[in-house]
Amino acid sequence: MRSSNYLRQAKRRQNRAIVDQPLGYSANDQVVGKDTLASLLDVSLTSVERWIRDGMPVLQRGDQFQEWMFNLPEVKDWRSTQED
Repeated sequence: MRSSNYLRQAKRRQNRAIVDQPLGYSANDQVVGKDTLASLLDVSLTSVERWIRDGMPVLQRGDQFQEWMFNLPEVKDWRSTQED
């Protein structure tokens, strides 16, 4: 019979494996949310919100029931025109 300490440690190892998994998005994704967009472009959410006010292309506006959706290639093209 296994000790309770062994079982506790096994459960911790199992939970740690779940946390260490990748977030499920990459730079190749076409449609991303606001948080993912900020992570992929390595900027803050405040910057993304400022870009939205400045006219960044948005696929779907978000609210408390819907998530913001952006087409990543369009956003990258828009950013490249803004930096010139």
